[in-house]
Amino acid sequence: MSPVETGVSGGTAVPAQAGPARAEPPARPGPPAPAPAPALPNEVLVDGVPIRYAVSGAGSRDLLLVHGYRAHHLWWYRMLPALEERWRVIRLDLSGHGDSGHREHYGVDMWTAELIAVLDAVGSRQALVIGHSMGGRVAAVAAASHPDRFGGVIMLDSMLRPAGSPPPRVASLPPGREIVYTSRETATARFRLQPPQPEPSADLVHPVAEYAVRPTTSTGAEGWTWKFDQHGLAPTDNDRVVDSLARLRMPVWYVRAGLSLIVTDEIAAYARGALPAAATFVTLPDAHHHMILDAADECVRLLADLHGDLAAAVRPRYSS
Repeated sequence: MSPVETGVSGGTAVPAQAGPARAEPPARPGPPAPAPAPALPNEVLVDGVPIRYAVSGAGSRDLLLVHGYRAHHLWWYRMLPALEERWRVIRLDLSGHGDSGHREHYGVDMWTAELIAVLDAVGSRQALVIGHSMGGRVAAVAAASHPDRFGGVIMLDSMLRPAGSPPPRVASLPPGREIVYTSRETATARFRLQPPQPEPSADLVHPVAEYAVRPTTSTGAEGWTWKFDQHGLAPTDNDRVVDSLARLRMPVWYVRAGLSLIVTDEIAAYARGALPAAATFVTLPDAHHHMILDAADECVRLLADLHGDLAAAVRPRYSS
């Protein structure tokens, strides 16, 4: 197990192995690599760090997608076409993730500032925000901090713990070090879902894995490494999340994956009590934690079934 993997419980993908590139066994065969996904075309500076984002879809209401820990915006790719039919979809890479810049320190307040900056940049007055895993926790804090900018919150299998609970241990590499692989193909072949679950098909995961890697910038190293910041990504402040949920006065939908290793039965029971009284709690019984990949169709159907309620929570962009 690599230093990056040890103790990680965040709900994203990390390398399955570590060590110098020369120590790697051959990459397992995979499907032919598709053309690289286009980078997010737009950028806004937040506290001096570039945040990449994109807008698509022609709906009259705005939907903001927030990815999980060590993930990136392309995790939503399976759901995106269906969402674009009903919404104007705004997606981004949070700092320390994907193609956005890295920081010395991270936290839910800075990630909240990034969400607001992107909404400002695209002229969004009010949005429905949907976050997966850590993204749902960030969404809750952002909505409580800026209630005028959000009409509702959807949390997809987001960890909630009682206030005062110790944070999970998240290991990182020393400054200046990166996990380096000899080639892009080798790096993408090492992509694994964390927490573990039955692996979706390789062709389903491959676009997400391919976007997750970049050429290394380490001195004296040549090869490919992970885009997420391997040195300083801390977990979100759980007490802030719990307090934010208690202060929310807007519709909240909490969607649990029935087979999740993150939202266990114990966590689900706590979440039911921690959510606002009028919140809607839904379980997708056959989904694992990474539901936006392995249960994307079920997620889309659920959002379609809820669409009337979701849309009613958000003002159209052109309303007075």
